[in-house]
Amino acid sequence: MENFSKILFKRKEGISWIILNRPDKLNALDKESWMEISQALKTANENEDKVLVITGIGRAFSSGDDIQAMYNLKDLNESKEFFNYIYETAFNLINLNKVFIAAVNGLAYGGGCEILLLADIVVSVPEAKFAIPEGRLGLIPPIALAIGSFSLGTRRIARLIFTGKEIDVNEARMIGLVDYVVEKDKIEEKVLEIAKNVYLNDSYSILVMKRWLLKYRLKDLKKAIEELSEMAIKDNTKYRMKMFLNRKKSENSFKSI
Repeated sequence: MENFSKILFKRKEGISWIILNRPDKLNALDKESWMEISQALKTANENEDKVLVITGIGRAFSSGDDIQAMYNLKDLNESKEFFNYIYETAFNLINLNKVFIAAVNGLAYGGGCEILLLADIVVSVPEAKFAIPEGRLGLIPPIALAIGSFSLGTRRIARLIFTGKEIDVNEARMIGLVDYVVEKDKIEEKVLEIAKNVYLNDSYSILVMKRWLLKYRLKDLKKAIEELSEMAIKDNTKYRMKMFLNRKKSENSFKSI
């Protein structure tokens, strides 16, 4: 197993695994997390595995971009650097020469939920919850905007991004965000079952099919990321982030009493 500081990377039975490893932060994605995921994807792309899985440790798949990290962005250059790593990760996922399975072990919010839109197959636990609430912070969800309508349909993705409302696994499956629902202790077993079918395909066929699915969407994603970088440092956005962080701090203080 190759270790990073914010993720784990391993290979097992012909499958490459990227495991989000910030359980105390609900696997929130800061700059280092995005950097490490991107690097792990590059590493995985050099091996012969036909399947790559992203999952999380703890009760969350990922709560999305680290709001404190975004709040701390001082200027446009810092903002562009942060969000460019998101683009780089999405770029590497789209150009992956493997079938990408998202194994959702819990909550998937914001950028964590958006990762699922890039997945070829999504397996989830029954208790998982999903939401794309970036608009409430004065931000936009770039992957949802550039790729969401292709993955789920315009009306479905529009409802998710404009309401920011949480949905459960049953609704996620109904709208096509989730493919399979299994108990937490059966996730790896389900992944192996799917992988066996994937391995019946020729490697080059997988590569060509992957290329046809999403590659042409990168141009739109790049534009959305650029606009997000500018929005993230606006006064109104900073105010909304501050209110969110203060509310969370207050809730945590209350729970510790």
